[in-house]
Amino acid sequence: MKKNNYFTTCKNLIWSDLTVFKQNIIDKIIDVGIWVGLTVLVTGYVMPYFGLVNFGPFQLGGIIAAVGLFEMYASVVDFVSDLEGDRVINYNLTLPIPSVLALLSKSAYFFLVYALLTLAMLPVGYVCVWGQLSLMHVSYYKLALAILFQCVFYACFVLWASSMIDNMAHLGRVWNRCIFPMWLLGGFQFSWLSLYSVLPALAYMNALNPMIYITESTRVALLGQAGYADFWMCLLAIAAFSALCLYMGIHNLKKRLDFV
Repeated sequence: MKKNNYFTTCKNLIWSDLTVFKQNIIDKIIDVGIWVGLTVLVTGYVMPYFGLVNFGPFQLGGIIAAVGLFEMYASVVDFVSDLEGDRVINYNLTLPIPSVLALLSKSAYFFLVYALLTLAMLPVGYVCVWGQLSLMHVSYYKLALAILFQCVFYACFVLWASSMIDNMAHLGRVWNRCIFPMWLLGGFQFSWLSLYSVLPALAYMNALNPMIYITESTRVALLGQAGYADFWMCLLAIAAFSALCLYMGIHNLKKRLDFV
């Protein structure tokens, strides 16, 4: 019975956050859709004139992989502002569930937001590369796994990133020290194997960047395994980074919020 109560309480916490998010969902989809659409259109129809043939589908993989990454910054802003302001999280921690479950419920909400936005961008991206990407070559179960794992990582990363920010004045650190480096070196414009072929030392260093595994796994699902890092090793790496971020995030938030 207690486990059922835990589940119901966690479900209600997630649903409460989703109800608030629902008020802005159309604006969110439009905002992300503009970024996705313009980026794919430029890389798919402008860059070929400069010698980058078939770059649109390649870039689409990087874009789909990064939807949650860029939305993650807004999540950190919301979470840190709550820690510094109304502290609704304190109410969640007083509910009759283990405090860790209250944080996991918040992370589950972030996961659902990232998954929803990423899935919404798939048809947008496909329309923009119309005729350049064959749906017959897409591995749908791999794509589903890639989106699942990347959204889990982003949801766990939010807890860790938020736990490392002392106050709102330091929010720029999340972008400058985490999100931007992860994206720029995360294979958005290149694959890991192509980087390894020219700069192997940098490629090995970049293996510490979780974003490279997210980008590679997404491209494998869309374009096939050839030319990219092993799909299953990428998922394993993403899972390891997710577990590390979740553990460190909860550990730091325990100290900050003084709960057990």
